Amino acid sequence: MALVNKTVIIVGAGVAGIAAATKLLKNNVQDFIILEAENRLGGRIQTIPFGDGHIDIGAQWIHGEEGNVVYQMASEKHLVSDFRDTMEDFMNSVFVTSTGQIIPIDLSSDFIKSSYSILDESPEDDLERFMSIGELFQKRLEKMTIKNKELPIKQMVNWCHHYQNSYNGSDSLYEASSINIDTFKHCPGYPAISWKSKGYSTIIDLLLEKYNDQSENLQIKDKLIYGKEIVKIYWSGDRAEIICADNSHFQADYVILTVSLGVLKNVYNELFEPELPEYKLKAIKNLGIGTVDKLFLKFPYKWWSDNISGFSFLWSDADRELFINENKSRGWDYLCDVFGFYKCNNCPNTLLGWIVGSAARKMERKSIDEIKIGLMYLLNKFLADKFIIPFPDLVTRSQWGTNSHFYGSYSFHSMNTDKEGKANNELAKPLVNSKKKEIICFAGEATHSHYFSTVHGAIETGWREADRILIHLKNTGI
Repeated sequence: MALVNKTVIIVGAGVAGIAAATKLLKNNVQDFIILEAENRLGGRIQTIPFGDGHIDIGAQWIHGEEGNVVYQMASEKHLVSDFRDTMEDFMNSVFVTSTGQIIPIDLSSDFIKSSYSILDESPEDDLERFMSIGELFQKRLEKMTIKNKELPIKQMVNWCHHYQNSYNGSDSLYEASSINIDTFKHCPGYPAISWKSKGYSTIIDLLLEKYNDQSENLQIKDKLIYGKEIVKIYWSGDRAEIICADNSHFQADYVILTVSLGVLKNVYNELFEPELPEYKLKAIKNLGIGTVDKLFLKFPYKWWSDNISGFSFLWSDADRELFINENKSRGWDYLCDVFGFYKCNNCPNTLLGWIVGSAARKMERKSIDEIKIGLMYLLNKFLADKFIIPFPDLVTRSQWGTNSHFYGSYSFHSMNTDKEGKANNELAKPLVNSKKKEIICFAGEATHSHYFSTVHGAIETGWREADRILIHLKNTGI
């Protein structure tokens, strides 16, 4: 294959890559291409049709309003949903135990809200700062006044762990450092905002619409090449060279690398030549990324009442052990970590289930038919006494943990991450070649110092690295 030469190569067509591309094009830098391993745009944003509506396989919510570039673009076009009760869908869901007991909603809601209020508070001292979120949570729970002693506290706490992992992006709260509370910054405003229509993939359209150079009729989609999985990056010379799995070769003056932290963790030894400097290796190894997956079930009709926002499942240790032993041959142990099902506002008659960690990755290896049978068994175990549940018309799931183009959902500060919260900045530093040129630039949510794990953070990093290259190009006159 012929060698392709460009001024800039962007690796990855997620929002960080698209944001970088739009900034370059807006500033009259046209000699670039985007290499994307998948056969679609969006990266960890993926909206697909589902029944009579649509679902977001990946990113789902706009986190906050003030200072959030996603909210700004969406609200300008009146694309923000009126549904503002997303977080409350979890808190006010029907909590039901593995023996079929329904917890009164005022008791469950009060406990959950009280539990999560204690995780809004920064670590008080160095002792707490060096704790995991799991340890900090347990310490503060022990001091919390529990109004109703009949609540299944252990089961409720276990549910809180699953929910918080889905929020953090961690496999376990004991892997996540309490510094996440301080290092991750919330945009002021409502914490979880849904899209009015078309789902989160709308942000790609907004980026393309806002920054495409229509006067030149240049389209970023024309610069995309799909199916390009990167296997080697040479970066010590005057120009960077990229080799893909299909043996295609590319060269560029600058590269913006937007692959996920999960990919970096899995391939850094083989991907870079020469090997990465120690500070970069340390950041890659010590930042965390886990698996948060979704399970969608569309039913022929809505079998739950309008006032029910979802169902949260509480396992006792004995029931969990019994269930696993009875279904060992089926490999259904992962079902015990599906911590609930909740309504989908943009998809009629559909429930969304959540699962995290190793159980999620085990689920990903199951066939859709296996999953469908298992989830129906799970729903009936918890709810058959209260509802007649029809067999679903459609079932699908996400697979972020085992997909080699992602290897995880979103990043967090692990217990190995530095306690000053500098790891994201270290990951973001460009690689400098033998000519002292910043030749490989890093973007993506994990490279944002305080908006890591978010779409708005990923977009900001794409703009950041495009601006870095624009400065270089201006100074060198390329």
